[in-house]
Amino acid sequence: MPGGPVACFSYLAAASLWNVARFPAANHGAEVKTIEDSIAADGPMVAAVLAALGQPSVLIANSVGDDPTGHHVRNWLQEHRMRTTARIKAESTTPRIVVVGDNHHTRTMFPYLPGVADELEHVDLAPLADASFAYIDGYAVIGKAAARAIQATKAAQLPLLVNLGGDPAPCQLLDVLDGYPGLVVQTSITEESLDTAARLAKYLQVDMKSEWAIITAGAAGAAAADKWGEVRIPAFRANVRHTHCAGAAFSGGLIYGLLHNWPMQSCLELAAASGTLRCEREQSDPLPTLTELHSVIQSRQRRNTSAA
Repeated sequence: MPGGPVACFSYLAAASLWNVARFPAANHGAEVKTIEDSIAADGPMVAAVLAALGQPSVLIANSVGDDPTGHHVRNWLQEHRMRTTARIKAESTTPRIVVVGDNHHTRTMFPYLPGVADELEHVDLAPLADASFAYIDGYAVIGKAAARAIQATKAAQLPLLVNLGGDPAPCQLLDVLDGYPGLVVQTSITEESLDTAARLAKYLQVDMKSEWAIITAGAAGAAAADKWGEVRIPAFRANVRHTHCAGAAFSGGLIYGLLHNWPMQSCLELAAASGTLRCEREQSDPLPTLTELHSVIQSRQRRNTSAA
């Protein structure tokens, strides 16, 4: 529906971010330097980023437990002014994920998601009826549920961004995405090279028959490809504190531009600025406004585009 909210589909969990100087060898340990609380997965952060930019959003997600962790998650959602299907469920445990990162900005994730995939396969998808755009996390762990959400999105004739989160596309998604008009696909690579990102974006665009395929490549930036060519955006220079949900912040900026029919170059600029400020700010800091993102675009220097 024109002017409706952006519907974001994903799992919902509390996130605990642990920082170590360096990952230990097998059967050894590493001192945890800091611990911060946040949210997962990408979908909740995308919805929050959009809300901060003045774009209404609604999160379609699983329930959380009636425990202190669950109430923390609900308070986070309320602070970011989001509608959601997520409810507090008595006598259940809130899903959690521990993300361990080191000083080289590499991460290892340990999700604990009891019953989440099954619940998402039956979650209420009614918010899609009055949405203007859909964002769906297409992770392998919730592949079947994501495929169901895509089918409902297709029936509602909504523009769609599917985030693969670095995973290969689950076979269930490939089936329902075949022939989806105006599809945008996003994923990430660990190699920091725009050349590699651009090459993989073109391959993904052809393979998934999407209108656009976008690859984020960490400190190198991002590349997008359609059937006519490619667009590359070097990353902004940043004082990186963490990388948790940087891709989600990127997605939020990207969707904002797409909703306003901006050229892809401008969409990627806003997305990159959003990801940059996400990496610089503490978990408890406010998410950036549109004015702050434009300030980054206008004032920040770019990183070297060669592989780091």
